[in-house]
Amino acid sequence: MQKLLLLCLAVLCFAAPAAAQNNDLYSAEIMVDVTAENASVAREKAMNEANRKAFLAVAGRFTTSSGVEALSSLSNAQILNFIKEVSILSEKVSDVRYIADLKVAINENIFKTYMREKNISFAVGSDANILIIPTFREFSGDTPLLWEEGNLWRKAWEEKPYQQGQIKISPLPSTEENMSVMTAERALSQDGIALDKIARINGTTDIYTADAVYNGIEGLTVTLRSAKKGTEETINVSGERSPQLFEDAITEITARINNTIKQQDIADSQQKSEITVLYKYNAIRDWLSLEKTLKSIAIVDAISIDAIGSGKVQFKIHYVGNEDKLQRAVRDKYYNLRSFGSFYNIEKI
Repeated sequence: MQKLLLLCLAVLCFAAPAAAQNNDLYSAEIMVDVTAENASVAREKAMNEANRKAFLAVAGRFTTSSGVEALSSLSNAQILNFIKEVSILSEKVSDVRYIADLKVAINENIFKTYMREKNISFAVGSDANILIIPTFREFSGDTPLLWEEGNLWRKAWEEKPYQQGQIKISPLPSTEENMSVMTAERALSQDGIALDKIARINGTTDIYTADAVYNGIEGLTVTLRSAKKGTEETINVSGERSPQLFEDAITEITARINNTIKQQDIADSQQKSEITVLYKYNAIRDWLSLEKTLKSIAIVDAISIDAIGSGKVQFKIHYVGNEDKLQRAVRDKYYNLRSFGSFYNIEKI
């Protein structure tokens, strides 16, 4: 009887559809405020506006800026084909005005299929923990600031860290340990020893130095450097000297870094791999929970079972990208993969 139950469960595991991956990545909350000749027309225009904004917001998470630009040419009728569901979080209606907060969900399968058919680059499973070291000077000849109170650039980053899905871009935390290791001079000289220590302390190798200097009366010039990638670029942002100028600069920098991550992920997405995994469980529900968790990882294509029974299951993880990315994604779900040569063990952390 027990063997029959295990066999039935194995069949169910094979037959069950894969869980939707990162559903939140395929939805967006949109605020609309539209006035027209009457409330009905205003609502229709608002829905079209919300659908377009949500569609492009989702697209921006998975493709480059050129990909978003290509998708922005779609008509409202074409975008409607991608809409899975619209939830009204709140709304106000008058005779000629419609105001609402909406949550718009995009159909993942239709979106992915269209991207493939139109050969638009698609980044699967973007994940990164990026630290920004924000140095600042009012004039290029001034002494650069990092931890000092007058560093308006660092304060702007602390007020506006960036996170979208598994991509996090934030300033180097002002902890005692970080402050003892990193100075503005070491950051600007790309001091390898200091950067390596900062990487170990904060658990990331993705570190950028963003050196900001006022560009005359109006504007900000930011020099963005990555020692790991060996890159340097200059970003000029126009505007009056105000908190908004720093916000605009952060928006521009995060967009550029995001684009770089996506381009790498697009390249990684061409790699398809699989590993064999052994999992020991106390109860079958433990295995079902693990399977659901693994299927929720964006870079995991599928889970296929080789054998199950006697408190063990041997299965394959089919995924895209490189193994390091899979290892990180699994650890983010509080599991650990341990290599034993031709197979892996997976255990709860």
